[in-house]
Amino acid sequence: MLNSRRQFLSQSSALVFSLALPLSAESAINTRHARLLAAWQLPNGAYQVGVLNAAGQAGALSHAVRMAVDLPTRPHGLMHLQGDEYLVIARRPGDWLLRLNIRSGETSRVWQEEDRHLNGHSALHGDRLYTTETDVLGGTGVLAVRNRHTFELQDVWPTHGKDPHEMLVLPKGGLGIDEPFLLVANGGIPTHADMGRTQLNQLPMDSSVVAMSPRTGRVLNQWTLSDSRLSLRHMAAHAGGVVGIAMQAHHSTAALRDAAPVLALLDENGLRTVNESAGVKGYAGDIVATPQGFVISCTKNNSAGQFDVQGNLLHSQAANAACALAAEGEQVWLGSLAVEFSRPLELDNHWLLI
Repeated sequence: MLNSRRQFLSQSSALVFSLALPLSAESAINTRHARLLAAWQLPNGAYQVGVLNAAGQAGALSHAVRMAVDLPTRPHGLMHLQGDEYLVIARRPGDWLLRLNIRSGETSRVWQEEDRHLNGHSALHGDRLYTTETDVLGGTGVLAVRNRHTFELQDVWPTHGKDPHEMLVLPKGGLGIDEPFLLVANGGIPTHADMGRTQLNQLPMDSSVVAMSPRTGRVLNQWTLSDSRLSLRHMAAHAGGVVGIAMQAHHSTAALRDAAPVLALLDENGLRTVNESAGVKGYAGDIVATPQGFVISCTKNNSAGQFDVQGNLLHSQAANAACALAAEGEQVWLGSLAVEFSRPLELDNHWLLI
């Protein structure tokens, strides 16, 4: 680990705008204040992670940056570790993990092993930290098993697909599985660290959702879709047991991508796409679960949509470059670019309530 350092930037002006998303057409917009851990890109191209204070007024949340830490490259996944400590992971093909204390501002960074690159997401179970990664030489997806306190590598397991992205830890009984398990979304896109995020080829994609034992890495179940051009990316678990999966379409034409659904649902009966989620340019950036179902941000379509657990579209809302989502009960915070500012911060896909 590198020595801890403090890098604070205080900005009093509200540079980021977010819309509080109503959870039905009739619901009032909640203007409650929020404190969020978020990642973003500055107008000069530099990347940061830090704390945003959100003040609500008339259905919108204006955000002020209260603490920021410089990052070497673009960040992606954010996860709570313990107390005031959070984990930040580089976007794929990533080569660093950052521990951040949001109270003291202290950080420590671990560089990735050269034979694998990080894919931007992680999960905790017991004393283990799991990170989704790609084997550089073979291009196969792997799950790195690490010590949750030191991040030291303990084991590497195959995810039985390419480009594993987000993962969840689900309890015994979830999806009909009789033990606690890791649920991993294999995005299916072949990439190589030396070529950045360039796709090596469109096909064959190897996208799937895999349930794995957190103790041994044994595959407990695996689900795929008939459309091989749909990349399974981000996931959220509903209290009722259904898992919502945000997808990104990689069809050969813009028309085909726009016609593709961007939401899939997984339950004990299997994995299926949601037809009503089509028509948003084939791209869902993030997803959260709500009491009614799921909300997805459709970045390229400048919108967000709410669906019930059966996949029925309940409500949609315009939001410029919709991206990060966070939820607490029936309240959802949706990150977007502010048209009021000429050079706003560009939020990444994810943020967390803190």
